Amino acid sequence: MIEYLNKIKKYPTAWIGHGEFAIKLVETLNPTIIVDLGVDYGFSTFCFAYPQIGNVYGIDWFQGDIHAGHRNTYELVLDLYNELKSEFGLSNIKFIKGDFNEIVKIWSTPIDILHIDGLHTYDAVKNDYENWSKFCKEESIILFHDVEEFEDVNRFFNELPKNKLIISGSCGLGVFTKSNEVFEKIKNILK
Repeated sequence: MIEYLNKIKKYPTAWIGHGEFAIKLVETLNPTIIVDLGVDYGFSTFCFAYPQIGNVYGIDWFQGDIHAGHRNTYELVLDLYNELKSEFGLSNIKFIKGDFNEIVKIWSTPIDILHIDGLHTYDAVKNDYENWSKFCKEESIILFHDVEEFEDVNRFFNELPKNKLIISGSCGLGVFTKSNEVFEKIKNILK
């Protein structure tokens, strides 16, 4: 796993401290579908895919934004994915280039793990949550990156009901589920 994590940190990432948690989360929960809203250079997407359990959908318009910076990362992400396929046999990622609000209109698949890491305004995070969480089940997990970095992300995360926690560092990762049983499993991963 260490060799893999070193390989995928080829490009800058604010997600660096959450890689092992993401891998253990996937290994523990055996998700069928993982949706990563906000790929940037792919670190989180590649972490979710490492155990090769289920399918990972990395959705992004690959143009950056006012918070991440404006840049085109699409070809870099595809090149790294091809390297990972060759070196690690990774084959369970589908990248979808487009706007979250447009992709959700044609989405129909239940989601086990949803990672929200797009634009970090309150309205954008709320919109992503409301649009995409309707595909999540009671046992699904919804992750919010940057809960320690952006007040708007933190404010929305704090409005969610029980069964949530924040993993500090790397801008903070908010973890939320409606399921008490799944929440206990998450806490066990963090011990």
